[in-house]
Amino acid sequence: MLRMLVLMMVATLGAHPSILVAAQTASPSLVANPTLQAVDDSGAPRGWRLDGTAVEVASDPAVARDGLNSLRVTFEKGAPYAGIVQRLDGDRVKDATVVIEGWLARDTATAAVGVWARAFDKEGRSIGYANSYELDLPADKRFRRHSIELKVPPETNTVLVGASIYGDSGMAWFGGVDASIKRDSDTQ
Repeated sequence: MLRMLVLMMVATLGAHPSILVAAQTASPSLVANPTLQAVDDSGAPRGWRLDGTAVEVASDPAVARDGLNSLRVTFEKGAPYAGIVQRLDGDRVKDATVVIEGWLARDTATAAVGVWARAFDKEGRSIGYANSYELDLPADKRFRRHSIELKVPPETNTVLVGASIYGDSGMAWFGGVDASIKRDSDTQ
């Protein structure tokens, strides 16, 4: 669908050839509901589950990205972390590089906010991890794109993908969390 939309825009507006190549090689999303729009009674977006301990999780039209509600997670210091998580089947992504991209905002500079991915083997041991907590994210409630890559080991059984806040009390907004497989053509 995205590829078709981009190709229609290119045909209408014209574009640099590299944009056309990127549109033709885009990898499909590995996660359900990457825009985080449809939420259940717990506040979790469909396809995602709440992770950690949040004071509140809610769809927020006041802090929107591209006209879509964000997911607001309110966190209180003392809890380990709060966020959302989705499970990926390891057979689908093993031996690949998975790119996790999130649009994040926060209201306090001392709470860490980021996207992450963790690979597990059949025994449930962590065998790979990546996160974006060290990337720049000012405390101005404006969305910034965070992107990380995880090279998934061949013995992977499950990969968890998520976004969370931890550290000091505050609020984080997630304006979308997506995961895709990095293709060889993505580096050209």
